[in-house]
Amino acid sequence: MSLLVFKAADVRRVVEHSLKAPKQGEMLVEYDRSGKAITKPVPAASVLLVHDQGVYLMSNGLPRDIIKDQSSFVAYARGCHPIANDDWWETARALVGGDDFGETLPWAREMLAIIDGGAEAVTLEFTEQSIKIMEPSK
Repeated sequence: MSLLVFKAADVRRVVEHSLKAPKQGEMLVEYDRSGKAITKPVPAASVLLVHDQGVYLMSNGLPRDIIKDQSSFVAYARGCHPIANDDWWETARALVGGDDFGETLPWAREMLAIIDGGAEAVTLEFTEQSIKIMEPSK
């Protein structure tokens, strides 16, 4: 089990964008035999947990929250920012493994409620089988 910790201020921007977006991106279900992606609509305002160049949350809302060129605003997990953290690759690998991934988490409202409740961080518990939001410590 690993704990992914994100700054509340950064997560606020991600979830508020998702909640205000007129549309959500679709969620990957699987690939068919020809390699074509099979997707389905996302049932609620969502964030994406991504591991590629770092580990981060980003809005699933469309249009995207572009900050520069084609880059969306993202909230990096503590220690997993490729510019701010020299050892981000090792930290990310220790927390979530070595494979890149993207998971759709339909929890934008729940994350905003945690932040509105005064939390300074949003923490996700990550295992090989599950991802869940941790209750903020009081």
